[in-house]
Amino acid sequence: MSRLPHQHIAWARAHMWRFPLSLADSAIAAPDLAALGLPHGAPLTPDGGSAQPELERRMGERLGAPGGQVMLAAGASEANACVFAALLSPGDEVLAEVPGYEPHRIVPQLFGATVRGFERPLGARPGTLAPAIESALGPRTHLIVLSDLENPTGAALEAEDLAALDALAARRGLRLLCDETFRDAGSRPPATVAARAPHWVTTASLTKVYGLGSLRIGWVAGDAATREACRSALDSLSAGPAGPSAALALALLPHLDSLRARTHAILAQNHAAFGRFAQRDSRFGGPAPAGTTTWREFAGADEGDRFAAFAGERFGLAIARGSYFGRARGIRITLGSEPAQFAAALEALERAAAEFPWSAAEAHPASLATPREAR
Repeated sequence: MSRLPHQHIAWARAHMWRFPLSLADSAIAAPDLAALGLPHGAPLTPDGGSAQPELERRMGERLGAPGGQVMLAAGASEANACVFAALLSPGDEVLAEVPGYEPHRIVPQLFGATVRGFERPLGARPGTLAPAIESALGPRTHLIVLSDLENPTGAALEAEDLAALDALAARRGLRLLCDETFRDAGSRPPATVAARAPHWVTTASLTKVYGLGSLRIGWVAGDAATREACRSALDSLSAGPAGPSAALALALLPHLDSLRARTHAILAQNHAAFGRFAQRDSRFGGPAPAGTTTWREFAGADEGDRFAAFAGERFGLAIARGSYFGRARGIRITLGSEPAQFAAALEALERAAAEFPWSAAEAHPASLATPREAR
């Protein structure tokens, strides 16, 4: 199959860091581990990967994963690729949420699957997600892809939706992949929906919520057969994360709750600052942020993309354009930088919003709905 372009990833890698101000990086600001008195180095041991089995077990225990185990991968990106490789055959169909993370739509196609979107709108009432998915099902639909907290909106999967998805999967013989990379940005205790039933498989990492992206530690959680199929797929990719990364992640495991508390403290300040801005500019009103990302939509069909380009060109502010998430009328705003840096970027956003030539209607109705707050 010919190469498929990852426009969002390519932009983030090549261009995002050139902007002096940013509301585009979805990870929490990287911690200074040494300054926090936390482990910040790991040796290259002779056997290379000795920490990996223990880290898989202890992370599995932390999450309550099936069998008390996860399968480590080099970040959530590789974990997702392993799941797609393990679960999909040529001709299978995947349904992925819109707006949603671009690789969830692109990577399944590398394994011969077709991908269609289903709407996961802002402010949808709990319990309505499964009917929206069922109405989009086709005869070859095999896998449903979701995220929790959702990227880009920050919406959580509610208990009513999880129960309805369980019933739908059992009734229609579907598999459910939930990318939980952003889950711990919310207030729920560490867990994984992979523990609910064998039709669930989940992926996550230490990158976004914990600010440990340079470790490239991600994982797959699922039943034993799914983990084994994913491990077989991993053999064709990297065969696992680097030994020093696994060793340092294992040393940091007892401190993850402290790092998560740091994340929540940063987000509390930045959420409050964004809320004050949204009160001053109704175009950015709508759901209160629940994690490191939030989403806003505007009236024009491509207004989000145009505003992101304008903010970058005129104010040096990086914003991820909506077309990266399948909806050009929107933008994703990230809230994980250090509060002083976030305040400077937010000031640039406000100035850009004041000067941008908006459409006559100031906001798209979808941006004004308020979902149940993430628990």
